[in-house]
Amino acid sequence: MKLLYRLFFVAAVTLLPLCQSSAITRQQLANYASSLKGLKGASLKAALHTLMQPKKVLGYGNGSGNTWSGFYKTDRNPETNECYNRYSSAKFYFDTPYNNKAISGMNIEHSFPKSWWGGAENSAYKDLYNLYPSDSKANSSKSNYPMDDVDGEGEYDIIGTGANINSKAWEPGRTFKGDFSRSYMYMAVTYSNLTFVKTGLQTMANEAYPGLKLWASTLYITWSKGDKVDKMECDRNNAVAGIQGNRNLFVDYPFLAEYVWGDSVNVAFDPYSSITTASDDSRYGSFTPTPDDPTPSTDGFYWVKFTGDQPTAGKQYLIVAERNDSLLAMKPVTSTKGYGYGYVTYVGKASDGTVITTADTANAFRLEAANNGYYIKDSKGQYYFNQAKFNSFSIQTSTTDGVWTVTRNSDGTYKLTYGTHFVQYSTGYKSFGVYSSVQSGAINPALYVATTKELTGIQTINNPSAGHAAATDNAIYTLQGVRVNAQSGLKPGIYVRNGHKFVVR
Repeated sequence: MKLLYRLFFVAAVTLLPLCQSSAITRQQLANYASSLKGLKGASLKAALHTLMQPKKVLGYGNGSGNTWSGFYKTDRNPETNECYNRYSSAKFYFDTPYNNKAISGMNIEHSFPKSWWGGAENSAYKDLYNLYPSDSKANSSKSNYPMDDVDGEGEYDIIGTGANINSKAWEPGRTFKGDFSRSYMYMAVTYSNLTFVKTGLQTMANEAYPGLKLWASTLYITWSKGDKVDKMECDRNNAVAGIQGNRNLFVDYPFLAEYVWGDSVNVAFDPYSSITTASDDSRYGSFTPTPDDPTPSTDGFYWVKFTGDQPTAGKQYLIVAERNDSLLAMKPVTSTKGYGYGYVTYVGKASDGTVITTADTANAFRLEAANNGYYIKDSKGQYYFNQAKFNSFSIQTSTTDGVWTVTRNSDGTYKLTYGTHFVQYSTGYKSFGVYSSVQSGAINPALYVATTKELTGIQTINNPSAGHAAATDNAIYTLQGVRVNAQSGLKPGIYVRNGHKFVVR
């Protein structure tokens, strides 16, 4: 579903450009990022690592040519002289005239602390994309903790136990979740050559790809999608680029992360056609963040057939046996003995074979991030695992046991494996079980991912220049108006048929 947020048609409306100050145009940006064209996944990350290296960094601290002289250009409201503080409600102001000194009560705060890579005061330590002015109290409270989801949410920082690391973490205020996520992704790519230690290894792995831990990339993409790039962040990106000679392309291309770690790692990135925050690109202005989880409409909850290589950690899925013309969704296990079989409910036939509707989310399973796999959790809060001597699911209320791996089969179904056992729907027992070998007549499950009504209730596309404004002939077009031959198979992306969009994963 995330791909749907990233590629969409903008009707004939005029939107104000997002960025004005020291702006870069869409063509200039594409030229800067031209080396990324056609790359995806690991190769895209490697190219970004080279491209986003700063040409120079300021010295650290006070004085002309050092960090605080940079903050005066990157983090100052030119109308009030206020120094932007993203960590608390405390307000601070630059002196007039400015003397290149630190503001009393403020510190230089690092997104990636130097302790994460052993303490060397290198370019990463001085990089303005990694540095923000912060009030001293908030800086001290944040310490060198990783950025993670903690219990609660506020306008500014919250310190607590990380949902993914199970130790001290900080969560940004809702207004800056996207800003810090894009900073973290920039650092994870630009300085992926560093060797991370201790606390740094909670977020990063010492490997070329993916570098960011799965939980981290999943969370930061979610936050980045939910908190759009605004003018203040865009202006900061342009200002830092004017000082260092490099750009944070996760700000310039707000959906770039999906091509590096997300749902489009198998889709080639194109800097010339991708949506940007450039001064003359209005497309991003109409993007409206939408929650990951399904939301009820008058027609119920929506689920789209998933066809990616790996599910997105944290998302909800239906586990479905596609039997003839019937879709049989697995129900949560109920057992007084602690283990049992996943019985099924009939959910009908998917419209166009890709989308189904349910009255509720009772049969939803959330795939949570785990080391080298996933935890499977049902709508009752039960976690699933398998005792090798049984062909059944065992359940418990914690994640102590139960790391599953997911492998896509050639027919579009999935192998959900725990140890030596994997999930199959038994046509004989009419239930889902966990077996060590292929059962006679058994069906491997398909996955249907939680989505929102926008997938089927999306606005009608009116693009007369493309020649398909009122088409009803089932012809399929790209969003650029190019007709494609569906018989040869469609690549992942968003397409138009009869005036409506649909997604191919």
